[in-house]
Amino acid sequence: MRTGICTTDFEVTDRLPLPADRLFGRIREFGFGCVQFAFSSIAESEFSPTGQIEIPDRIPTAALDAAARSADRFDLPIEVINGTFNMAHPDEDVRHEGIKRFALLTEAAEILGAKYISLCSGTRFEEHLWTYSPENRSPAAWVDMLDTVKRAVELAERRNITLAIESEASNIIDTPENARRVMDEVGSDHLKMILDCANLFHVGRAHPEYVQETIAHAFDLFGDDIVIAHGKDIREGDGIAFCGTGRGIVDFPFTAQMLKKYGYTGDMFLHGIYDEADMPFALAHWKAAEQSAE
Repeated sequence: MRTGICTTDFEVTDRLPLPADRLFGRIREFGFGCVQFAFSSIAESEFSPTGQIEIPDRIPTAALDAAARSADRFDLPIEVINGTFNMAHPDEDVRHEGIKRFALLTEAAEILGAKYISLCSGTRFEEHLWTYSPENRSPAAWVDMLDTVKRAVELAERRNITLAIESEASNIIDTPENARRVMDEVGSDHLKMILDCANLFHVGRAHPEYVQETIAHAFDLFGDDIVIAHGKDIREGDGIAFCGTGRGIVDFPFTAQMLKKYGYTGDMFLHGIYDEADMPFALAHWKAAEQSAE
């Protein structure tokens, strides 16, 4: 299993994104072996994500060329591309714009040789796709999300790309049960799962005594359908506070054991670190966990 990194961990708010060669060069210096790539991470894209859609409305040829060239130069395959937008936004126009951009993204993914595109099931909260709304549990929210996912899957099937969605407490798909449900209702081999253990915890559950049962429950429901693993962590507490790999309560040795048990053959993408000074610790923490499962 290779250990990769989400390029969004190198994005910052107080300066412009790095050129692709500098970004990929930094990732290689830390010792990562592959990437989950977002176009917003490189300067050549000339794009900043909004709170609703994290896919560019146009993908310059210069951005595609720079990403492909840098991935090859630094031997960092682009295995996953971020395709996140609010798939349950209450405004139909926002959902349609997301799908329009998603079609362009599938073309780019094919050019870059990416096997997977990551999704966000979305929320009824209008301003930000990762923020909870009480309306998330309404039947209408599920119907809108499901319709949007089906349209995205149709686009992906044409290019033989697999889409991956995750259980996230703030979104429509907020439990392993709903993750299982969406895969069953879509009924396509081109829709699979991201395992992000930190995202499995709800308010009041981020405590050590719940960790292994929470992770095991997710594996019970969708373990055979995991195609991407994320190494984000969560701090102990009654709220939800994410942190870098190894700085919270996620049991990474147990996670590595479960991935092995279920025959996972993909990569681990560390995520949620953001501070480059903490990346060597995060990488070493996961490597030790992985070794313990051998």
